Amino acid sequence: MNSSENPPPHDYLHTHRAWLEREAKAPRLQYNEKDIPAYFAYAKQFTLCDNYFTDVAGPSTPNHLMVITADSPIIDNPPRAQGNPSYNLHSLPISLENAGLSWGNYGGYAFKDIQELKGKRNFTSEKFKEDVVSGSLPSVSWVFAPGGLSEHPVEDITAGMQWTVEQVNAIVQGGLWANSVIFITWDDWGGWFDHVDPPTEVEKWKDDGTHPLYDNTQFRYGSRVGCIV
Repeated sequence: MNSSENPPPHDYLHTHRAWLEREAKAPRLQYNEKDIPAYFAYAKQFTLCDNYFTDVAGPSTPNHLMVITADSPIIDNPPRAQGNPSYNLHSLPISLENAGLSWGNYGGYAFKDIQELKGKRNFTSEKFKEDVVSGSLPSVSWVFAPGGLSEHPVEDITAGMQWTVEQVNAIVQGGLWANSVIFITWDDWGGWFDHVDPPTEVEKWKDDGTHPLYDNTQFRYGSRVGCIV
C-alpha cells in the first residue's frame, strides 16, 4: 500500500454503502511508523489484536452504540440536523452501576443518545487526566479525544497519537498502572481498504424501509481496526 498524507487531504466515504463497495472504491493507503511511532512501540511491547473487527460494517455512531450497549438499531449515522436521537437500549454503564461499580464517559457523544444514560457521568475529555491525578477515576472509563486530536480526517494523525500517549502516561504518573488495563482502539473503518475481510454470516441487516438497498447485507462485522491492550 502507498503511504497516506498526514493529515489526509479529505475524509473518505465510510457509510455502509461505501463499505459494501470497498473492494472497488476504498483507497489503498496506510500510515507508517514515522507517522505513529508510539502506536508501533505499544504494539511491539504489549498485545496487538490483529483480528479485531468493528461490530458494525458502517460508520461511527452505530459502532459507538455497540461499544456502550452491545446493540445498535442503526447501520449508518443518524442525521444530526434533525436533533440528537434517543435510543432505548440497555447499557454496560448501568450494568456496572447495578454491580456496585463506578464509570465515566470522557468526551464520548453517543452516551447522550441513550435514554437511560442521559444526564449521567458525562465529562469532558480533559477531565480524565484531572480525575487520574486526584485519585477519583471510576472503575471503568471511556475516553475519547477532543476535536482536532481525534485522528479523524482531516486531523493530524501524529498529534492525535500524542494525545493518546498523554492519557496513558497520566495513568502511569498517577500510580494506577499496576491496577489498570487499557484498550486503545478506533471507532470505525474510516473508508480505508483492508486486505483481511471480516467474518461473514454473523448477522445480516433487516431493514425497516429506511435503507431498502441495505436489506440482508452484512451488519456484523465490519473491517479491522487497530486494538492495542
